[in-house]
Amino acid sequence: MIILFESAIYPTETLQGFLGERFYRQISATESQIDYVGYYYEAPAVHSALLLPKVFLNSGQFAGFTPVALLNLQLSNTKEARQVLQQAGQQAGQHDFLFRFGVWLYQAIAIFRKRHRDTAIVEKSDLQYIIQPEGQKQLSELEVISSLLRFNHENPTLFTFIKRYNTSQRHQVSWSRTVQKKTPVFQDKRPVYVETVNKQKNIDSDETLFVLFFSVLKHLSESYGFKVALSPLYETVSKQEFQKLLNGQGMRQLREIRGRYYSDKMRQLWQLLYAYFSRAEQIKTQKTTKEALLVRDFNIVFEDMIDALLSDSARPLPRKFKEHKDGKTLDHIYEYTSLIAPKDTIYHIGDSKYYQDKGDFGEASVYKQYTYARNVIQLNIDLLNTGKLLRPLRYRDDLTEGYDITPNFFISALVNSTLNFKDSGLSLRQTRLKPNQHFSARLFDRDTLILQAYNINFLYVLASYVTPNRQEVSRFRGAAKQLFRQKLVAYLRQQYVFFKVTPTSMDEFITQHFRLLHGKMYRPSHFDNAILIAIEASQHQKWQLEFEAIFEKTATYEIWTLD
Repeated sequence: MIILFESAIYPTETLQGFLGERFYRQISATESQIDYVGYYYEAPAVHSALLLPKVFLNSGQFAGFTPVALLNLQLSNTKEARQVLQQAGQQAGQHDFLFRFGVWLYQAIAIFRKRHRDTAIVEKSDLQYIIQPEGQKQLSELEVISSLLRFNHENPTLFTFIKRYNTSQRHQVSWSRTVQKKTPVFQDKRPVYVETVNKQKNIDSDETLFVLFFSVLKHLSESYGFKVALSPLYETVSKQEFQKLLNGQGMRQLREIRGRYYSDKMRQLWQLLYAYFSRAEQIKTQKTTKEALLVRDFNIVFEDMIDALLSDSARPLPRKFKEHKDGKTLDHIYEYTSLIAPKDTIYHIGDSKYYQDKGDFGEASVYKQYTYARNVIQLNIDLLNTGKLLRPLRYRDDLTEGYDITPNFFISALVNSTLNFKDSGLSLRQTRLKPNQHFSARLFDRDTLILQAYNINFLYVLASYVTPNRQEVSRFRGAAKQLFRQKLVAYLRQQYVFFKVTPTSMDEFITQHFRLLHGKMYRPSHFDNAILIAIEASQHQKWQLEFEAIFEKTATYEIWTLD
């Protein structure tokens, strides 16, 4: 299998050998760039191709090689090439990593296609389908191979049991069949049967099926470079003999033993092998066979993956909250606890970056995300002004005219060196993103917007999307939302000091000090007779002294810690 990378630039002449022209874009007289992610196979070409997302490239390299150098190494078909492709996975004990990832990537694109049937970003060629005898669905190369590997993994005791059973049956005589079919020799008027009939009926067919199965697994292991456990109880055929199986002998052997199996497991194995060898025979008899499931703009697929992890609103979300009037589409939005009022909720909004370089986020991305926040705030203020904003959502306090803080974040995909599918790797990036402010030191002003950035393990996101475990997804969703809130609260504690102020007369106090405190004060719903004032940390001592003079006997105050 040839490994290519999205956005990588290759010699056009090289790509023409194993990739359809519509899946790469010529950028110069001799070079082309790949804009797709997914799987491609075309016979009679020797190689299938796996187009990996660019997130796998670290400083433009994979396993220490540039995409072009790695491709040249693979085309050389040397032992070194196989070692390079296994290198990263071996460090994490995952020798079959690339193949596993290829299968999951294929499944992820297929799932996205089902979830968004009107999408125009998925390219699916007219496949030469494999039709199994029982009329089951057509299978691609990756699906057939994945099914064979899964059968071997899920049935480790089947092969041992059948071997022991068949061996024991060889030594057990079926006397009823012996009497019916064999002629005895009489000694002392007693019949003696020189030849007997054993009970075993399917020794040969079982042996044939398992030898075919483990020979296929051995061939796949050598071809794709992953390790697979082969049963020592069954011998596999040589490379020359296996080539004969691919050329039609495998199909003939399977047809000869067809209908001899009664258990579901044995029938399932026969069907899988039939699909594998019929595919090989079909490719041989046709001039061309194409299998492709590719997607351009893979960032859209990644957005859908993250949305499947995060979005679980208890109430239906108005469509206009994601698809804004200015033509922008918000990636993620969900209702969750306010940063300053545990009894209030507010919409948390996020933007997916499935690939983000080590540097800071670009100004355009930051500006766009702040625009999302402003749009969401206005949509909710429109609902508030018409009395349609449902509790416990709260965006503005009518008394102080202060605005609650809208949580806002980026989430970027990374592939770490451990190649772990089980660890989310969700963590706050150290990137400092400049807040959006109209007036300085006014935290509760509607134009004051704060943005944070997080990393997440791309492989975890992929695994959760393809094989969702409801309990795990629910656990992650809760933990992720809690983390986003905790990190923003920690940032607010660092940047501001909060005072809980309790006036003797609320209306008089707000009216008298409105100009001084506008944008600095907000009344959470659980503050019946008090307001919250946010002062920049660098200025809080100065303000604390002024509070004593300003408030005199009109209010009491205390430092307030956000939960």
